[in-house]
Amino acid sequence: MRKIILLLFLFAGRSAYTQNDTIRALPPVTIVDAPSVRTGYSVWYADSIPEVVVLSLSERLLWEMPLSVRANAPGTLSTVSARGAGPSRTAVYWQGLNLQSPMNGVVDVSLVPLWPGDQVDIQYGGQSAASSTGAMGGILRITPAIMTDSLGWQASIGGYAGAFGRLGGQAAITGGTPRMRTAARAAWHRAVNNFPFINTTRIGAPSVRQVNNFGEKLDLQQFNQFRINEKNTVETAVWYQGAFREIPPAMTEAPSQTWQRDRALRAVATWSVRPGSRYHWQHRAAWLNEHIAFYLNGDTDSSRSRTLLLTSELVASPVDRLALRASITGWHIQAQADGYADNTAWFLQNRLAGTMTAEYRWRVLRISAQIRQEWAERQGAPFTWALGGQWAAMPELTVRLHLSRNFNLPTFNDRFWRALGNPDLRPESGYSTDVGLQWKRGAYQWETTVFQMHLDDWILWQPGSDGLFRPGNLRAVRSRGVEINGQGEKTWLGSRWRLKTRYQFVQTTNTAVYGGNAAVLGKLLPYTPEHSAGASLLWSKGPWSAAYLHQWTGSRFVNADNSRQLTGFKTGNLLLQYTATLQHHRLSLSMRLENIWNTPYQVIAFRPMPGRVWQIGVVWQ
Repeated sequence: MRKIILLLFLFAGRSAYTQNDTIRALPPVTIVDAPSVRTGYSVWYADSIPEVVVLSLSERLLWEMPLSVRANAPGTLSTVSARGAGPSRTAVYWQGLNLQSPMNGVVDVSLVPLWPGDQVDIQYGGQSAASSTGAMGGILRITPAIMTDSLGWQASIGGYAGAFGRLGGQAAITGGTPRMRTAARAAWHRAVNNFPFINTTRIGAPSVRQVNNFGEKLDLQQFNQFRINEKNTVETAVWYQGAFREIPPAMTEAPSQTWQRDRALRAVATWSVRPGSRYHWQHRAAWLNEHIAFYLNGDTDSSRSRTLLLTSELVASPVDRLALRASITGWHIQAQADGYADNTAWFLQNRLAGTMTAEYRWRVLRISAQIRQEWAERQGAPFTWALGGQWAAMPELTVRLHLSRNFNLPTFNDRFWRALGNPDLRPESGYSTDVGLQWKRGAYQWETTVFQMHLDDWILWQPGSDGLFRPGNLRAVRSRGVEINGQGEKTWLGSRWRLKTRYQFVQTTNTAVYGGNAAVLGKLLPYTPEHSAGASLLWSKGPWSAAYLHQWTGSRFVNADNSRQLTGFKTGNLLLQYTATLQHHRLSLSMRLENIWNTPYQVIAFRPMPGRVWQIGVVWQ
């Protein structure tokens, strides 16, 4: 409770100095580099939902499943996979920084906070030419809603409580002058997560409570923007995170004391120069420092990684309808782990990449081309490219096409794990293709995308004759499928209604096996559902707003030879919000019911997820 009080009053003292006569919803100013060319890509945008408190990225994605989310339990390791590519081939970006770990290549999305107003979008398809390694299936981007054009100060404090020991608090402040603006926000969360479930692996299928599932997390974020003059702007962003999480046993395991402690510091500084209306030059420096301590059977294993990133990018429009982008990026990456060959040494890799992009727009046609050459120390990185096109065949109909060559470098764990890693692993490589149709008339929209992706030299850890798992370039994988999205909006009885639907069919199979069990040839990849769908209905009237989010995930195989299957599941989530405005203040109340139908389900085999969960929150601004 003391932590909530501290958070609620962390910045409250500044609110007395507010200079605003009214509370306004203002457009955000983002501290990110110029976005990659999106010509030809299929993109999913998250709707604004009636929720006023901070939630995790894994919660948000599980409500609608635009990606395949692999969650072990509430608050524990959760990863995402786009189009069957797998977690290490699906990148997550915050403020333009790739959050994928250089040690294992994945992002734990349960640790990524989402504040109300933060923008989330997913760009599907291979994007190695624009974003380097780890972007073979797609990219998820988070753009914090942090700055306003207000010259005074605005502050907000809030908290929430819910079932199974949920408790949290948050505080934020923004403001500044015409030349200098700043924002800071902090969020704290804890949960016991001792929910009941039916353990079907025990005789009689008794109802038991989850144990060893406590979690606590603190996030501190700070942003600055300084306008030196009309042509020069400097922006900074810093994110510190600390988390402690117990790891619950599987339904087939006996309880044990297992936990993980995470610490991370991420910082980025950007200097933007606009020498003229047709040119934009941007220089960036970023530092990422992460530490994980994992406790099991009386032993604690530690791993650390440090990344220094430097990049310079020039965006130019020398003539009308033509945009050019050129950049050079360097990485200095270090990693240390108790499981490496020398647990006292820092293993390192230096990388350098050069990219060029051109986009031409002519009336109803847009064409883009990208090329990239990357050099990775002691590893070869293939030359990659991408081609995209969009054609407005009719005022309401747009045709999209995207082709790309992609790659994924082996991780530090793949290369340096003691007695098991292989420093000679080849990068994964492949091609992806997207063809889409988009129809839009007024507030109604429909989109269909057909895609195919081929990945060769797929890196897989599998046991040898001695029973020990080792990595190798062991397979070729093919993913193909179709995505269908539709949405519409209507005003009825003084209320605003919006319906959004999506369906995805994806089939990801092994097309070649270079070593190991040939019985997996032609089989579907584990935990990759062929069918998934979702629908969201949003309603608003005056100070009230509500949303119902429903998603369905089909059955999934849990092993490589497809001999065991996990049944599909459907969940529904209900959100409600009321906002009252009085002079300079705004009070928002929110309530949500997760898994409203109390559906028993598992995302990972023998890892139960909770039934119906309630939460209420309040924020004063």
